[in-house]
Amino acid sequence: MDFKTFIDTLLTGTPIAILAAIVGVLLQAMYVLSRDRIHDRQAERELKLEQQKFEHQKELEKMKFEYEQRQWREQLAREITVRLVEARLDEYSKVWSFAEGVAKNQHEKGALTPKATKAIARKIKRWRYSKGGLLAEEITRDAAFEFQRALWEYDGSVEAYTRIRRARNIFRDAIRADTGLSEAIYQVTEARQKVREELKELQSKLGNNLNTEAG
Repeated sequence: MDFKTFIDTLLTGTPIAILAAIVGVLLQAMYVLSRDRIHDRQAERELKLEQQKFEHQKELEKMKFEYEQRQWREQLAREITVRLVEARLDEYSKVWSFAEGVAKNQHEKGALTPKATKAIARKIKRWRYSKGGLLAEEITRDAAFEFQRALWEYDGSVEAYTRIRRARNIFRDAIRADTGLSEAIYQVTEARQKVREELKELQSKLGNNLNTEAG
């Protein structure tokens, strides 16, 4: 019923017809209001759903980015570690070759003299201030220095030779920990701690007097 028909009914109709017209208009208005409310609620639900989808997608994109970033960092760390170990193996093999000069057979046949050990000590010193020392962990550089010092202070005695061998073994353990040749990754810290403790014991035996040339 349109507005003109409603007015005509009010002016010319019977009370029952008028009442029916009013009820009809009210029902139509209620229907329109209810329909609009349903439409609004539906639109609100759709908007909320779209927002949730957007937030969910945003979170997924963030997680994907963080995962890819973590993967990139881990891959970079692995590559750096591999290159570092390769470089260390090359440099450590050079310095370890110097240890051949203090082998037991050298000492037993009398070839290990103070002059010979000082020559080896100088080689160790040059290595400490070269690429090898730069790549080494601090504890490994300390072990190299104590090996160098024990070599420099060798006087031909059995006691002095024992200190050289002890220092050599500590240095060996240190470079093996650096390259992971003998220990699992989770054991490296433990291995370095063992080296640190053995170094302290050796240092107490060598004393605190440092020869300028030896250092």
